[in-house]
Amino acid sequence: MTLRSIILKNIKGNLNKFIMYYLSNAFVVMVFFIFANFIYSPNIKNVKTMGQMGAIMSNIMLLCEFVIVVFTLVFTNYSISSFLKSREKEFGLLSMFGFTKSEIRKYVMLENLIVSLLSILTGLLLGILFSKLFFMAVSAILALDSELTLTISFKALALTIACFLVLFQGMGFIVSHKIKNNNIIQLLKGARIAKPVPEFSKKKAILSIVLIVAGYLMAAFSYQAIVFTMFPILGLTVWGTYLLYSQFSVYFTNKLQNNKNFFYKGLNMVALSQMIYKLSDNAKILFAVSILSAVTLTSSASVYSFQKAIENDTILNSPHDVSFIERGINTHKVIMPKKAEKVFDKYGNEIEYKNKVILINGTSTSPFKNKAFKYNNGDSKDQFYIMSNADYNSLAKQQKKPVFSLKKGEAIIYSHSFEGNKSVKTSEDNEHLELKVDDKSLKYNIIEEAAGTVINADEINTNTIVVNDKEFGLLKSKISGEEFSVYYSYNIKNWMKAEKAVSELKNEIPKEMKAQFTERVISFSSNMKGMSIFFFIGTFIAILFFIATGSILYFKLFNEIQKDRQEFISLKKIGISGTEVKKIVSFQCLIIFFLPFVIGVSHTSFAIAALSNMLQASLSLYLMIIVGIYLLLQIIYFSFAKAMYVKQINSWQ
Repeated sequence: MTLRSIILKNIKGNLNKFIMYYLSNAFVVMVFFIFANFIYSPNIKNVKTMGQMGAIMSNIMLLCEFVIVVFTLVFTNYSISSFLKSREKEFGLLSMFGFTKSEIRKYVMLENLIVSLLSILTGLLLGILFSKLFFMAVSAILALDSELTLTISFKALALTIACFLVLFQGMGFIVSHKIKNNNIIQLLKGARIAKPVPEFSKKKAILSIVLIVAGYLMAAFSYQAIVFTMFPILGLTVWGTYLLYSQFSVYFTNKLQNNKNFFYKGLNMVALSQMIYKLSDNAKILFAVSILSAVTLTSSASVYSFQKAIENDTILNSPHDVSFIERGINTHKVIMPKKAEKVFDKYGNEIEYKNKVILINGTSTSPFKNKAFKYNNGDSKDQFYIMSNADYNSLAKQQKKPVFSLKKGEAIIYSHSFEGNKSVKTSEDNEHLELKVDDKSLKYNIIEEAAGTVINADEINTNTIVVNDKEFGLLKSKISGEEFSVYYSYNIKNWMKAEKAVSELKNEIPKEMKAQFTERVISFSSNMKGMSIFFFIGTFIAILFFIATGSILYFKLFNEIQKDRQEFISLKKIGISGTEVKKIVSFQCLIIFFLPFVIGVSHTSFAIAALSNMLQASLSLYLMIIVGIYLLLQIIYFSFAKAMYVKQINSWQ
């Protein structure tokens, strides 16, 4: 029997131990190759193809490659170290059969080489397969006129193979020197040496809760001062989390054991007796996974929330892609609508909606503050556009906003503010607004107030008041033409690709109309591209960290399976059924996998709450979306790990 045949049989016999190490490495290789292939692609080297955002994206990916390499070093070191530690009995048997320490190292290095080559090959194949999707996604994010052509860079292939061969084998060589030169008896005993009962400090257990609560309270009430309190909050939370696992978890489990009504119920005695040791032994790992999960969730939720908050605020205050206002109703001034449609047609931008709305200019006779502003520190401007109920409803239907039917004397006020919110506040004290139009004084009963509106704000006016149609028509018939404004607006299909048309149109606006011209395409699309790039790249890194946390838990679970073997076999002998053993295993796996997730979500919730206070916007919905996705992936990972664990237990006699 050769050394190679022994290695191959060992890998085949311990496939459940190697599988997650192999898959995790393959995923890391895949991500690294996709990024490298993008960087070295001939299409990407020409910055003009992608513009400034493309150059920024390439630089970000270079940074990501560095992060992946550092991550691989840490992850490989942990996985190999923990894997070798769990195989002390195996190394003891090899020593008993005549293997020297150097031969055992060679055995480990060859074994690692086989798994590494399979991981690199699988990662490259998956990388080539998914590179097309990656290029398509980049083309969509940057709103390129044509899709980036997929090319496979031989430089990227060579770099990936060389980089990961050196990384995997280098770490394998370094870690293999950690194999202890213990005598054969000590190695054969392995983990069968009895462990002392885990100890804990009641004061430290209580301190863990105090520290975490203190960090949460600081995060919740820091508001704009979060910039200064961020590091103290981080220190309190991290310290509290470590004590939570090393002290409080053991303290809490011990309390459950002392509760006879609970401890002697069903399978609780067996499950808790094992769990107290698992929590104590895995405190550092669970702590690291919790912090890593919190970082992953917080970074993903922050970028996604920030992106969505900007998008929603922009749409709230600028519902139209392009708009301009002409003063007066003189037909000879209707120049810009024809010019705008000509420019859109020139660049092939299809108009989805176009509107023409008659507005009446009014001035409030007393300062007005919209109550719908949750974070408004000053009064809004006193200039108003008066709009008919019918025109408002027409625009509201296009924008999927609620429509109203106003009675005589009633009015609704909308005010532009990027510090506002979407909710409409109903006035409870019959507030009135007095307006002066031309030489006429008007008085309206304000029934609702809200932030944002159905028309874009301009430099002159930030308020719109919607009134009854008959009152609007009567007012319109009594004032001069100069008191009117004509609002023109356009919504374009695929408006993110209309930058060229909007730029040309913006340059053709006469100087006297600059203040009445508004657009959201150029500035908003640039911001969204930047945010989308960070979110897109951040998603890859977040998935990488997720794979890391799941794999670390998987390794830890299976490294301890041999320690639990005799216990489960003994339990079966005294009459506990296989179904009951599965329940115990499911409970233990559930705690190991989801306790760090719960702690991570808790930390992230308060981090996002602090960000919400700083941005003065509610980000809860976006956090729930990210947590939901993360939870789904965690459930899939947990189900796979539990199935493999149960399969291993079922193979025992």
